[in-house]
Amino acid sequence: MHQTAKFMQRCSLCSSATHNFVISRAGCVIMAAGGSRRLGARANKLLLTFRGRPLLQHAIDAASLSQAISCTLVVGANAQEVLDSVDVRRCAVVDNPKWREGIASSIRAGLTQHRDDEACIFMVADQPCIGVTDIDRLIADHHVARDAIVALQAGEVWGTPMLFPEHDFDALSKLHGDSGAKRVAEAQRGRLRFVAALSHDAFKDVDTIEDYERLTGASSGFENPKTPRSRVRESPQRR
Repeated sequence: MHQTAKFMQRCSLCSSATHNFVISRAGCVIMAAGGSRRLGARANKLLLTFRGRPLLQHAIDAASLSQAISCTLVVGANAQEVLDSVDVRRCAVVDNPKWREGIASSIRAGLTQHRDDEACIFMVADQPCIGVTDIDRLIADHHVARDAIVALQAGEVWGTPMLFPEHDFDALSKLHGDSGAKRVAEAQRGRLRFVAALSHDAFKDVDTIEDYERLTGASSGFENPKTPRSRVRESPQRR
């Protein structure tokens, strides 16, 4: 059986075995269009290796194994290099030609694929400690409070991934520049709920060389290998 087919079979089996809540029409958007400006020309941060896989692959695998009804991967800068280096699993791919504008452009681009969903989760692509359990907790909480905006929280820190019900889609589509989904959530604090992240490292991300070194435990420098697709096609473990 083809490795991607095996992944999809595993996704179906794992989800049915470990979840007993009704699946809602909650989609998931992975925002991976940025140009890694703070790393400069030295590397594409989304392809930096962490635990044997590119950072972006961790996000793709978490979304694809989750209870999200559909997944969208938004690409922009160096799109072909990115797509050649990962397995998109069950994600639809959307190109964001306006990626230089900022993260709001990726929110708008991803949202076009989920207008018919009752909710949508937005997640960034450089937080490899966020897993499928975190995404599924957002969806589970959506069943408890359908009108709520649900954010992941680790200690005192909260942020993406965040789930928004459909009546927030218009507000999200009006964001511009570097205004992210958190701005909409902060304006609706009375509707905001939190679910606990599985890992206290959930919000560790990579913007600088130092961030990557802290994440991996490297003493200095980093590598940006082009990961063979044959390696990333192996089915990941749920977490």
